[in-house]
Amino acid sequence: MIMQLADRGLLDVGDPLTQYIPTFSMKPPLGFPAGGPITIRSILTHHAGIPGEIYNGIFTAAPDPDFNSKLITYLQDEYLAYPTNFILSYSNTAMSLLSTVISNASSQSFETYSDQLLQTLGMDHSAVSIDSPKVALNLAKGYQAGQEVPLYYNNGSSTGTIISTIQDMAKFVKMVLANGMGERGRVLKPETLETMLTPQNGGIPLDSDARIGFNWFLNDPDLSYGGRLCWHNGSNAGFRSHLEILLDHKLGVVVLANDDQVPYASIAGEILKLALQEKTGLTPPPTPVTAYSPSVAWDQARLDALQGLYVFSLSPYKSGVPYVTVRSVLGALEWTNPDDGTIIHIVPKANGWLSAPGSQAMEYEFNETSGRRVWVWHKNGQSALKAEYYSPAPIPTAWMARLGTYKPTNCQSVVAFCSDGALFELEGMLFFGEKILVPISDTLAYVRGLGSTGGSSVQVLKVPPDGHEEIQLLGDRYRKK
Repeated sequence: MIMQLADRGLLDVGDPLTQYIPTFSMKPPLGFPAGGPITIRSILTHHAGIPGEIYNGIFTAAPDPDFNSKLITYLQDEYLAYPTNFILSYSNTAMSLLSTVISNASSQSFETYSDQLLQTLGMDHSAVSIDSPKVALNLAKGYQAGQEVPLYYNNGSSTGTIISTIQDMAKFVKMVLANGMGERGRVLKPETLETMLTPQNGGIPLDSDARIGFNWFLNDPDLSYGGRLCWHNGSNAGFRSHLEILLDHKLGVVVLANDDQVPYASIAGEILKLALQEKTGLTPPPTPVTAYSPSVAWDQARLDALQGLYVFSLSPYKSGVPYVTVRSVLGALEWTNPDDGTIIHIVPKANGWLSAPGSQAMEYEFNETSGRRVWVWHKNGQSALKAEYYSPAPIPTAWMARLGTYKPTNCQSVVAFCSDGALFELEGMLFFGEKILVPISDTLAYVRGLGSTGGSSVQVLKVPPDGHEEIQLLGDRYRKK
């Protein structure tokens, strides 16, 4: 919809967000230098720095047409998580704001505009509201851990709200493969669609190998042998979806699931591999025989300099533990897997990385990127940010006095996102749940790590009428029990 409006000259993706939402404002990020203006482009490429998971009130038993207005008001007192164009950090919060942009630029309601798009695509059994007669009679039931999820409304209008069928989503895939032509007319200019499918985040070091166009992810190592591709997935309470297209071979797949245990992305990938083989004869290439870089000896001081605590971008452990402590030992580095207690041991290689003795299936690199000491993994020719170094500072007395269990006080969602929390100290660090907090004053902190919640502010508020304290994080407020 955004790109249609650009085609029609009603907006430019380089425009600042405030051109379409004049009341939008946020405070500069904590623990980072200030960045440039937030533009429509930076939202579409998920580099705006807007905290990604402000979900309170997004899933409700009755529709809330004022959700975006409330969100915009809330953001005025919130801090950015990152500077603009610092790191790819997916933000459903930012995407939700685009429904207001679409409405203001088109002078139509978001629902009216989206209905027009779906009509042009021939998607007659799709809508953005569960109340639409196009979908109301055939809604699937969602399940989480085997339990049925109650019917709910998604108020984040332009993020995760398309309700559709496999047949209708196939028409969307056909539009992409037809260079922007829908079943009942042109949806996008061919050159506009091509721009959407062109990487937009080159030259941003912390993104590693991740490539994103305008809201399309553009790399998938398992299917890279199939040429150019694009994909996106979705996840709401009780529902999962994955859409992926092999552009050069005009093959696409959509998987919709109403159970959160379904491996939807893996299913989509296997379908595409089989379809590609049937259509072209192409099969996944054999794993290349790699000439391993030989082990070398580093000065122990070099290894000692790498030891310390590292906070994960996404926790690789089932336990949800967000960090490990890397130790230097004679000629190597090691850390303990928090799930099973096994010790992972890596040694230096001639290529400057480290890996397990006798294997380079997974290699690790420690360097400084964009002013951060980071830990990067390399596997099968791909690389990604694993963690960043963190040296804890003494926890202020005011925060130590707040340790304890907390209950939510402003929960507005009917599913998934409101639960008790705990503020505790461990190994000299301050935690709220599974998040490591870095206090910067007696009433302000931020979440450490370069993941989707990293950089988010944690504020201590005085709540009337009695002035009791509450902790606010990502739109949720908590009071000590």
